[in-house]
This record gives sequence, C-alpha cells and structure tokens, in this order.
Amino acid sequence: MAKIKEKTLKKLKRKSFWPSIILFFTFMVMSCTIIFAGINLFATYLIGSKLTILYDQAMDTGIMLERSVQVGDKITSAVTNAAHFRRNPSEVYVTDGEGNLVMSTSDSEPLFDKSFEWTQGGRCKIYKDSAWDYGEEALDDIESIFDFHVPDLADRAFERAPRGKGETMRSRWLQEPIVKQQFWMYIPVSLNGKKLYVKCTLEILRQDVIYIMVLGGIALVLLMIPLIFLFINTILNIRMQHRVTKLLYMDPVTGGHNWMYFQAYAAKVLGNGWNSRKTYAMVDLHMERYTNYLSCYGSKQGEELLECMDGFLRARMKRKEVFGHYGSADFGLIFRCEGSNEEECQDNCYRRLRSLLAELAGLQPERKLHFHAGVCMIPSVSSATGNWYNQRKNIDIDQLFSFANTAQSTSHNESEQIFFFNERMLEEQSWEQWVENHMQAALAAGEFQVYLQPKYTPTDRRLVGAEALVRWVCPEKGMIPPSRFIPLFEENGFIMKLDDYMLSQIAKLQAEWKVQGKKTVPISVNISRAHFTQEGLAEHISQLVDGYGPKHKLIELEVTESAFFDDKNVLIDTVKQLRAYGFPVSMDDFGAGYSSLNSLKDIPLDVLKLDSEFFRGDDETGRGAIIVREAICLARELNVRVVAEGIEQREQVDFLAALGCDMIQGYYFARPMPVKEFEARMAADA
Repeated sequence: MAKIKEKTLKKLKRKSFWPSIILFFTFMVMSCTIIFAGINLFATYLIGSKLTILYDQAMDTGIMLERSVQVGDKITSAVTNAAHFRRNPSEVYVTDGEGNLVMSTSDSEPLFDKSFEWTQGGRCKIYKDSAWDYGEEALDDIESIFDFHVPDLADRAFERAPRGKGETMRSRWLQEPIVKQQFWMYIPVSLNGKKLYVKCTLEILRQDVIYIMVLGGIALVLLMIPLIFLFINTILNIRMQHRVTKLLYMDPVTGGHNWMYFQAYAAKVLGNGWNSRKTYAMVDLHMERYTNYLSCYGSKQGEELLECMDGFLRARMKRKEVFGHYGSADFGLIFRCEGSNEEECQDNCYRRLRSLLAELAGLQPERKLHFHAGVCMIPSVSSATGNWYNQRKNIDIDQLFSFANTAQSTSHNESEQIFFFNERMLEEQSWEQWVENHMQAALAAGEFQVYLQPKYTPTDRRLVGAEALVRWVCPEKGMIPPSRFIPLFEENGFIMKLDDYMLSQIAKLQAEWKVQGKKTVPISVNISRAHFTQEGLAEHISQLVDGYGPKHKLIELEVTESAFFDDKNVLIDTVKQLRAYGFPVSMDDFGAGYSSLNSLKDIPLDVLKLDSEFFRGDDETGRGAIIVREAICLARELNVRVVAEGIEQREQVDFLAALGCDMIQGYYFARPMPVKEFEARMAADA
C-alpha cells in the first residue's frame, strides 16, 4: 500500500498545478498585451487618419498659394487672397532658403530644432509650435510628438439646443475635443525658393476615446472568457492536488500524518541549509505490549489510543519539528536539540523524552501504559567542514529511523526507557547485514559443519550417544560461534533450512557408518520452534531421512520447551506423528521455561534433558539438588530417559550416577568435536 501511495505521489508531482498557474499567467499577460497592442494600434490609426486629413487640408492651402505665385502674385498677396477666399484660412509661416522669416499669419512659429518626420505618401516634416511648453526631452516616435493639452472643460455649461435647431447636447458633447495639440507641417510646394509651413490643430474627440474604450472592452470580454476558464481550472487543480496530497499523507488509523508525510517533511527539515547548523534527533517512539492491549480492549480502543497519542504529540512538537505514524504502535519524531555541544544536546533530548514518556504513560490513568524510545542523534554540520549548506541534502530518513529502531529494540528487556544509538549497535547491525548476505552462499558452499558432543553413562562411562551442533567455518572470518548467527537465523527464518541441512548431514553420516560397519549411536538433532509452523513436518522429516536410509531410531529429534508456548495442539500432534515414524523425541532445556510440568503431562517424550543452569554456581542450600533428584524420579515414573547437560565436575557426575541419571553431556567428558575426532573416540570406546 505504501509503495502504491508513493508511486501516486510521484505521478501527482509530475502533474503539478504549477503548469496550470504558469499557463494562466502567461495567457493573462498575452491577453493584456493583445488588448494594449490593439488599443495602441487603433489609436495610432485614428491619429494617423486625422493627420492625413490635416495634411490634405494644409496641402490645399499650399497648392492655392503655389498657383497664386505662379500667376505673378507676391507671396504676401497670395497669402492674403487665400485668407480672403477660404472659409477657414490656415495660419502660415513662410521663410526664405536660409530660414529667415518672410511672412507669418500666426502669433507663434515652428520650432525647427524640435521636429520629426511622418510618412504620408512621401515624407512630411512636422514641427512643434512655440506657443506650448514642451520640455527638453527628445522626440522618438509619434506618441511623443504631442505634449497633449487638455482644455479646461469644467466651466463649460452645456445646454440643450432648441428642438430642430442644431445638434443636441449629446452630439455636441461627443464632438467636444478632450485633447488638442497644435503643430506646424512643412508643405513641399514651389514658392520661388520660399518654404511654406502650415499650422495645424490635432483634436481627439470624446467619441474617439469612446470608440477606443468600446474596442478595448470588446477585446477584454472576448479574452476574459478563456481567462476565466483557465482561472477556474487552475483553482480546481490546486484544490484537487491539495486533497490528494492530504489523502496520501493522512494516516487511516490516527487521522494524522502517516509515514510518507514523515519521510517527505523530515527530509525537508533536515535538508534545509540553515538547519544544517542545528542538532536534531531521530526518535522511534514505541508502545510496549500493544498487541496485548488490543486483545484486552479491542481494536477500536487501540485505534482511539493511537489517535490520542497523535494529538498529544502534535501539541508537543515545536517549530521545525515533525512526526508521523510508522506502523502498529510506533511513531517517528524529529526533535530539534538545543545545546552548546553535542553532549549537552543529547542530555537535553534525554530530559525532554523522559518527560514526554512520563506524560504518555498517563494518557489513560485507569490503565498502565509502557513506552520506550530509541534515539539516533543527527549532529550539526560545521561551516568548517566545507560546503555545510548542502551536507544534509541527500540524508537517508529510513536509515536514520532504522538506527533509532535498533536502539529502541535494545531497550525491550531493560528497565531504562530511552536508548541512544551508538557505534556498537552499528557494528551489530552491520554484522546482521553481513550474515544475511552470506548465509545462502555459506550453506551452498558447505561452510556449516557438523560438530558432535558425546553423551556418556555416568556409571560405566560408555559413549552411548551424541548431540549434533553446528559450527560456521567461514574462510573470511574463521570459526563463527552459534550465538552469533543462530538467533539471527531464528528471526529471518533461515533456521528452517539449517535444520534440514543438519538432519540431512546426520542421516548421511549414520548411513555411512552402517555401510562401513562402524559402531553407531543415536545422535540428537535440534528442531527449531519455527519449524513447527510447517504443515506436515513429521512427513517432511521422514522423507528427508529416508533419502539416505538410516534407521529412524538412530536420529533423536530435540524440541525446545519454548516451542510449547506457540501452538500446544500442533506441537503435541507433530510429536506423536514423529514417534509414530520411529523417531525418538527429547525435550531440550527442561526447567528453563515456565510450564515444564504441563509440557511433561501433555507431550509424549522419550528423553528429558535437564537444563545446564541446574548445575551452575554454588548450591549451598541444596535446593538445586532436590529439584534435580525429583525431576529424575518423575522421569522414571513417566518411563522417560534423562540426560543432564552442562556437566563439568566429577562431583556432579557422581551425584547424577547415584540418582540413576541415564546420560551425561558436558565438558567433563568432552567438548563438541569434528566428526573425524568423534569417530576416533567412538572406535576407541567400542
């Protein structure tokens, strides 16, 4: 489920709402650009049209003057005649070839140093009028030609004209100019070497502005429709991604943050450059015996407890800290640790966690809750270490939590509630990883070797049996003691393959001794408790042994007393089936558990092995001797043979011989030895 969510989140990130936002703003900018460009284009066209009309009018004036001069009139007379015959005479300014004034009908004059060229069929030169204050800025384009003059219209009073006479007030209002600009145009006509400049007035009427506004409004409406759709789509995408992200990050049990959220935001907090100079702690907070809690109060109460824990942690977390539900009754936390050095940071973290665990234990006053915590410190990154800003960019959150979980697991059998991860734990974790990486290849290469520890009778000291023990002889690491790998095999399930391997080796060894005519004795082989989860175990063992052909009675199967606690009925049925196949069955470590007498009552056994702890240490009160004596008497009554293991002293041998113990196994007679050495000892005993 977590992998599916992770893939969904990656797809969601690829389909981020940012493209929609970028598309929206891009389209909005393009729309505004189109609107302004359209308005500007229309305004330019409008002004250009008016300039064309003004140019044509000025050109008419120039042609009239040119004709008058051609028929012999002087320039002054021509101008006077033009003013007399035209309804709206133009103001003109005439200069000679050197720019000196010849005649002017205007109060102002063109500014020859402030001009620009406008194309109308040919090139037309336009000059500013001296009557206006234009400033000193240069003219670059047609928009900067005119320093527009806005007439003062506030004082104008518009009265409706009488009906049928003239224009209505509305039409007059539309025809009122709101922008008025005067300038001079150079008119290229032949005036006996004179140059003619005609004064023109450009007017922008209210109706012109209204046309532009209507055009802009229409364009705005047309462009706003897709813009609104894009805006709505962007908002929906943002809301959808927010909902999906919230769903992916929500823990279904607590209603708070799940592990995916914790991984993402813990990496963000720790990977932040400025946080690199701060010390943090990865914490695995674990509730003990949560399964028992569920058994007692039900799953609904268990979920409510986890939800309560989530709310409690949410209230206790500080800024730039994060937590999330890992699974079952575990929470991952990122603490920020204050202190001037790493040791002080760890002490402060310890005190804070101790207070937190004490408060958690009181969440339900009527019930006793137990919590443990494992901590992996994340030291600050000094600026002296080089590129400190990016030191934590690729930090592995899962590995840090694994370290904290390792420390938390260490605290299970300890009175202390808080454990900090250290190098020793790291070495142990590395060792576990090495074992898991090499165990399959080691089994195939025959690195697991059979060692045999003899069993003797305490009276006549005869070799009457042996126990098969495994030793890992690695070319790289040498002899590896069973305590270093057997517990790991029991955890990862590889112990079942090792059990089969040992059974096969002993069956093969017994068959070889029979073929070679050597003395044979029963050899006991351990069957781990994990094997009893296998359906048809008795038949499986029988087929495995029959592949080599030894007698079943020569292979004794040892069952640890702890297997009795897993599934009593399955264990009893399997033992009965094994005995039906002819295999002797013994109970190993008798007395080490808590239900020894119950197991004796229910399980049909052939051999009882007294735990070595009965024979270690001083027995000043004699209580241990009494228990051993009664156990042997009880075994006799049940017609079960007794083996005492861990015997190292002669006094113990004599004591057991006097009680009638059947066999003794221990360093007093022999340590576990290779098969060749055992064969030599067995031959000597024969």
